[in-house]
Amino acid sequence: MLHEAANAAIKQTKLKRDKEEAQRLVQEGKERAELLLAEMNHRIANSLALVASLARMQASTVQDRGAQTALQEMQVRISAIAGVHRKLYTSSDVRFVELGSYMHGLIGEISTAVDLNGRYHFRINVDDDLKISTDKAVSLGVIVTELVTNAVKYAYPDGGGEINISIRSCGGDRCRLHVEDQGVGWTGEGAVQGTGLGTKITRAVACSLQASVIYEPAERGTRAVLEFNCKS
Repeated sequence: MLHEAANAAIKQTKLKRDKEEAQRLVQEGKERAELLLAEMNHRIANSLALVASLARMQASTVQDRGAQTALQEMQVRISAIAGVHRKLYTSSDVRFVELGSYMHGLIGEISTAVDLNGRYHFRINVDDDLKISTDKAVSLGVIVTELVTNAVKYAYPDGGGEINISIRSCGGDRCRLHVEDQGVGWTGEGAVQGTGLGTKITRAVACSLQASVIYEPAERGTRAVLEFNCKS
């Protein structure tokens, strides 16, 4: 009996030691994977930032106004995606992006690229601690970029003005994005201004969120709205 009890105790000790070793290896593997993922996001963000800088440099050298505008818009689109990766490599959870800080950074990038004279005032309101998945953050960033860029280009033909960006929870798993201005106004109907590329991009990316951008009636200016599932 004593011999059997001793063997059982030795076996239990060995099992406990093996379990602890397995848990240690799993934890080390997890930490190593997180480190590699953070480094990957860092490198992607830096690479995209470099491409955006090259687009900005090219825009400063061309004389054709249309080409210059196209390059500036491309720079902003690239920066929208780079911003997500920048947030990821400084985040403790790479599955999600905190929208408040991301939107402030994104609007700063847009302002630098397309509002060189500081004529526009951007107001950003995002629910506290609102987070969405990485893929959805990229899509939302592209949509906000297009809507804000359009407002900068077309809302105030005689000068600058205010552009409001808000993202609020609207119950359950739903969130609502508003991009509003107090300019000349557009209802989403009729011929689009410019090449129409921004509108095509907005519609395509909204479809990836299983949503669509609608234009609500506004007393003045344009109010673009996107309601989407911000949880799944």
